[in-house]
Amino acid sequence: MKKLIFTLIAVVVIASCKNKQEPVNKTVILKGTIVNYEEDSLYMENITSKFTHLQEEIQSIVLNDNKEFSYQFELDSPAYFKIGRTFLYLSPGDSLVMGLDSGSRAKAFFSGKGAEANNYLRNVTYPKGGSFWNDVHQNEALNIETYKDAPNVFKEVYSNRMVKFNALKNVSEEFKRLEKARLKFDYVNSLNSIIYLYFKKIRLGELSHEEVMAKINGEINDYFVPYKAEYLDDFNDTAYLQLEVYQSLLSDLSDEKFRNKNNLPKLNKELQEYYTTSNLVYEIKYKGYSNELGEKLSKAVEEITNQNYVNVIQELLNEYKSITKGNPASDLTFTTLNEGTVKLSDYKGKVIVLDLWATWCVPCIQEKPHFEALEKKYHGNDEVEFISLSIDTEKVWRNYYKKHEAIGNHFQINRSQLSSYKVMAIPRFFVIDKDFKIVDVFAPLPSTGELETLINQYI
Repeated sequence: MKKLIFTLIAVVVIASCKNKQEPVNKTVILKGTIVNYEEDSLYMENITSKFTHLQEEIQSIVLNDNKEFSYQFELDSPAYFKIGRTFLYLSPGDSLVMGLDSGSRAKAFFSGKGAEANNYLRNVTYPKGGSFWNDVHQNEALNIETYKDAPNVFKEVYSNRMVKFNALKNVSEEFKRLEKARLKFDYVNSLNSIIYLYFKKIRLGELSHEEVMAKINGEINDYFVPYKAEYLDDFNDTAYLQLEVYQSLLSDLSDEKFRNKNNLPKLNKELQEYYTTSNLVYEIKYKGYSNELGEKLSKAVEEITNQNYVNVIQELLNEYKSITKGNPASDLTFTTLNEGTVKLSDYKGKVIVLDLWATWCVPCIQEKPHFEALEKKYHGNDEVEFISLSIDTEKVWRNYYKKHEAIGNHFQINRSQLSSYKVMAIPRFFVIDKDFKIVDVFAPLPSTGELETLINQYI
């Protein structure tokens, strides 16, 4: 009997110990340095949050004078992140030492807990660059002479990448599942990017862009159908939304004609609602709020059943209504070339036309001559003030004007100070009326001629 009692006590004690689990370490520690980078902070974007939940989450990591950083934060579950061009896969408890290069994710290196997944991600493709096309360009043995060569050449690239994928050891099963799916979607995206094969002929005038697109949408896509099917056998999974290349394919996967041609099932309801919501989010963030868009948003809120997506739309509506026409403009403080400061409100009483740009932004540089031409045309008109506002670091901005003439108002601001104007991308143009009220902070590009028309309505 005593033995039985002791045995029962032992069982109870063991069970009690099992129930007292060690607390989960949710802290992620990141240390390292970055080269070829001018700013004083890194901006780490949560890709999983952005793509899966349509919620922006950007963390600012301060750099010292040697471009070194030491940062930690709490993370509940594994997620993809991005710093510049470099992808990260971080899990609770990871502790990484890293070296980053702003010019290339391939030049990054990682050590510490979680390093193997992140070293693998150094070589993930650029979907907007055609996924596997870069592998073809770098390997002379992989030659695509006609579109009929593409499926087998890309299969070889896929197989080569699968060898590296299969060598992964110290990574989670979920990471493997997601990265295997990424490779399959990259194969399809590579075929979808077959226009790369014709760029030279278009540039030489041997074929027009219209002729090439007609060929792609006809015989080429028909030829690719049997090759795509096996790589799209499992696409109805919301977890894949974290993958940039999957986002590139969503437009096709949501298209009934594409699915029918490739014998694919219908996009599931949650993904359909996600696609609708993401399009609306993109439209409001990059084109601004309008009455027409407001009607679209209101209709979507009534039709979408996923409350998370409804909440995203409603939150955006509330946020962006504050920067619609007629609302007071938020004041801003700018740095001047003579090392002083000036406020946006200092120009109250005039129509303010503001060009938001940066030296690294190609579209901004393309619009600059058109903006300067407008400024020159209205020079001497006391009713209007043109402002060129850079979001470069102060050092980069000042260096730019050592080589370029500064005519008119040329100011600089830290992009973090523009949060009230919801600046997600540049170029952006603002028009503010004489009463310091918003006319349009998603104003037309100067090159269209529509910006001048808008200005004339208020002077």
